Amino acid sequence: MEWISVVGAICGAVIALASAVTVEAQHSRQERRRNREAERLGYCLDFAVALDSAHSGLREVAQDDDDPSRRIRRANRVVHEADVFAARERLLVAGTVELVKAGELAYQRLIAVRNAVRSGAALSSREYHQTYHGYAEAIWQLRMAARADLDQARLEPVDLERRSWSERENCHGCLGSADGRLAGAVGEPAVEAAAAVVPRDGSGRGTTL
Repeated sequence: MEWISVVGAICGAVIALASAVTVEAQHSRQERRRNREAERLGYCLDFAVALDSAHSGLREVAQDDDDPSRRIRRANRVVHEADVFAARERLLVAGTVELVKAGELAYQRLIAVRNAVRSGAALSSREYHQTYHGYAEAIWQLRMAARADLDQARLEPVDLERRSWSERENCHGCLGSADGRLAGAVGEPAVEAAAAVVPRDGSGRGTTL
């Protein structure tokens, strides 16, 4: 009956080996999933930082009284140098559906700001504010999408002592507009129109207008 012992030993070894392979495969899948999640988060953060950098540059352009042709070149350059386009491509490829949707909205709102600045909008102008507040709301939506992807609770404006993500209600430039209304309160069409000025190819570092 020695053969029974041999067969038993072989079967035991096969079962042990199969179990080890299964555990290793599961570990590898989990590791790959964690790596993909970390990579996706990195792309989202890179894109948000690029949007923020581009918007800060556009604010500087909007503050200067440049020649129109020079203003156009500067506005184009600050968006390009902020690495917005490359960061967008990475998020489009690696992001979840919700991250991509939020990222594209923020991107289009940034382009609307860029187009307003290229068209001559000054930092204090109604045209700039209409596009800026749409962008401010969109960049917060991108942040909330990133939090959801990390299984973190969604924040509401009141949690950060804000009335809204758009910042319109506390904007001195909008509150001081000549017609007494909040600039941009009916500005969504203006945002979309500005975004459509050029073919389809963002955050102010916490600054308050």
